Amino acid sequence: MGVSMIIRAIKLRIETANGDFGFKLEFSRGLTVIRGSNSSGKSTLFNCILYGLGMEELIGGKGEKVLPYAVKEYFLQGDVRVAVEASEVFIEIENASGKIVTLRRAIRDAVRSPKLVEVFEGAHLTTGAELGTPRPTYLFDAGSAQKQEGFFQFLEDFMGYRLPQVATTSGGMTKLYLQTIFAALAVEQKRGWTDYIANIPFFGIRDARIRVTQFLLALGVFDRQAKRAQLDAESISIDSDWRKAYDTLRQAAVTNGVVIEGLSATPTSVLDTATVLFVKSNGKSQTSLVEHIRQMRAEHATLGEKAEAYGKASGAEALQELESTTAKLQHLSVLHERATANLTLQRASLEELRQLLAEANEDLDRNKTALKLRVLGAQMEVEVATDHCPTCHQPVDDTLLFGIVSGPQMDLNTNIEYLESQRRMLQSQINGTVEEVRQSEIVVADVANRLAATHDYRNSLRGDVSTGAAESRALVRQQIQIELELTNLQTFEGQAAILLETLCQIAERLAANQAERRSLPRDTYGADDLSRISLFEKNFRSNASSFGYESAEIADIRISLDTLTPILSELELREIRTSLTADSSASDFVRLIWSYLLALHQTSSTQGFEGHHPGLLLMDEPGQHSMRSSSQHALLQLLSGESRLQSIVAASFDENESVFLEATAGLNFKLIRWEGKLVQPLS
Repeated sequence: MGVSMIIRAIKLRIETANGDFGFKLEFSRGLTVIRGSNSSGKSTLFNCILYGLGMEELIGGKGEKVLPYAVKEYFLQGDVRVAVEASEVFIEIENASGKIVTLRRAIRDAVRSPKLVEVFEGAHLTTGAELGTPRPTYLFDAGSAQKQEGFFQFLEDFMGYRLPQVATTSGGMTKLYLQTIFAALAVEQKRGWTDYIANIPFFGIRDARIRVTQFLLALGVFDRQAKRAQLDAESISIDSDWRKAYDTLRQAAVTNGVVIEGLSATPTSVLDTATVLFVKSNGKSQTSLVEHIRQMRAEHATLGEKAEAYGKASGAEALQELESTTAKLQHLSVLHERATANLTLQRASLEELRQLLAEANEDLDRNKTALKLRVLGAQMEVEVATDHCPTCHQPVDDTLLFGIVSGPQMDLNTNIEYLESQRRMLQSQINGTVEEVRQSEIVVADVANRLAATHDYRNSLRGDVSTGAAESRALVRQQIQIELELTNLQTFEGQAAILLETLCQIAERLAANQAERRSLPRDTYGADDLSRISLFEKNFRSNASSFGYESAEIADIRISLDTLTPILSELELREIRTSLTADSSASDFVRLIWSYLLALHQTSSTQGFEGHHPGLLLMDEPGQHSMRSSSQHALLQLLSGESRLQSIVAASFDENESVFLEATAGLNFKLIRWEGKLVQPLS
């Protein structure tokens, strides 16, 4: 990507009763050294830069409260205390395409809120371009990192970024906010030198430091993560679409007394419609839907023949049909009663199994917790964890049931294994019982429909016998019922064909989804990622050597693939104890931080390994813990030698001229220095 943002200049304007005060400074496109004594305003300048960019969370808060009183309340001019009536900061920045904008943000103002950042086109500070109509943006409120009116979204676009979505500690997803990236670009004095990437604002991002490093190095994890997220979303859609189609088909089947066989209730990637069967059940036997329809048509034809012969039939034949129908009605009543009782028992059994599963889960959780506490106790050498009483040292049984049951008792591990098997068995039984309940519901509904139809037919037969009608109303009613059922079943067949085709399409989507998942690398990092991490490791070690790191053998240092931080003997490299009497110098850890932050840029700017580092590095007092001037010189030398890096370093150099001269000898840099206090009258 190359340089994606340069800070060209900054201006602080303070309105007072005595006129305007503040400062206006321009920065080099390479190395700028800000030299100032302690309490002269050096950190005020550094913090104003961060505030002007909306990045004051790196200092430890939001809004103007993070800034010193001198820019918002009062400052001293000699011995005179000057009250601040209003104040604001301007920042002029340039992106990789050469576009220049000037940002204005109020610090103290009667009208404008510190949450407002106004964006002006052009170089107002360096060329004197007039401030035109600003583009207003806002900070920190909801949407400031997503909406076009949000400042962080503006700055993200300006820098050429498309920040990825990352996992949160609560299991969701969120943007890798720009403020987290800047934690690796700007290191403030007080807390910034405590970690490789310190002061990352809290956004609930899981492993935020790792995500920042992965992003700056342009590792492929985000593309793979985005692909997995896309596949996950598609899987949810597939599951929802399948269940919707299946439930629609099942409901239609239940309505028509049809049982579905050979079709999974959950999505499957292979679906052969030839293996899906629709059957009708009479409570004793099952018939395929096709055969059932054929039988009903034959019965309809038989009824037609009976209707033609009805006028010729004797009263005895009508009575015989009535008796036969009454017997059939009684038989169906018995079937319905049995089917209903069976369904009730199955539902009760299902509820009991679910209760047993809940109890098994509770017991399993309790045993696992007991085992965990026991293991933790063993690690702490607690005697009870080794099956002994800590007071009397008598043996203690490894079971939760001691004293409750007699005879042999299982220990915790065996009990957990047993409960796991019980849980699997119960879940299998529940799945089977659920299917049995579904089948029984269909049988009950079918028998109930047949019972109602037979009841109507018998009533019609009674009417025929009592009136002696020439045309049988019972036969006509039965024909109508058959015609209605045939119509419903034929409609169901058409609906089922459409839904099965839909399910086949969903199965194809699932197969494609699974194929894409299999094509994704199983490891966290691919070959290109490992090459980038290897280069990052080499750059880090080279930097550490240049800076005079001595606390460990540099050749033994590795970059952990788990944390992307330096490790030695599988431990994160910080302050290494080299003897029983002395710790390694705290300044050596600062050297590691220098090495790490600079290596991020070096790796990102290497041809063929281009990453997402914006080519900007701000450091406030990098010479912590009485750092040797030779180490500071090595740092500034490497910074000044990076042609695609703008670095702004604020340092006091121990307020020693010789230290400053030694640290900057022979280097190409711009020096910003002032006498007295930074805040002075503006011309």
